[in-house]
Amino acid sequence: MKSAHYDKSSVQSIYEFAKRLTGKSLSEVVTLPKGIENKRNRGDLGSLIEKYYFEHVPPTNDGPDFPDAKLELKTTGLVRDKNGRYKAKERLVLSMINYAVIAHEKWEDSYFLKKCKLMLILFYLFNKDKSVLDRKFVLNPLVYAMPAQDELVIKRDWEIIQHKIL
Repeated sequence: MKSAHYDKSSVQSIYEFAKRLTGKSLSEVVTLPKGIENKRNRGDLGSLIEKYYFEHVPPTNDGPDFPDAKLELKTTGLVRDKNGRYKAKERLVLSMINYAVIAHEKWEDSYFLKKCKLMLILFYLFNKDKSVLDRKFVLNPLVYAMPAQDELVIKRDWEIIQHKIL
């Protein structure tokens, strides 16, 4: 798959391209080089999806993965509960705290808000016996635009963290 199949500046185009993963694993949709999997890195699948599926190298700054679309890409594992329904395997980490930066930021201009205001979340079925390359994406992706009520809660938490750092 080539990145020419989607427009990096369009959330809709990126979403439609991501939907093609539903029901498939990364190894089923792209030819991968030998030895690329790092079994010690839990976030490896997200990086591999970006590099090999989207053929995209995210920026090295703290902005969103697709800066032209202001869209952050996240992958997260699901497991089945006793009733067969999907549930989150673990919490989704939105961003690491940069103690040196957050101390000098205002919420409205924070790297966290810029990065996480709009996210594309891909859901794969976690199976510890399968390589991350062979884990299937079991739900359609979700474009999450942070609602105002969530932003208020997250802003309050961010301010508490900032105050503790200061």
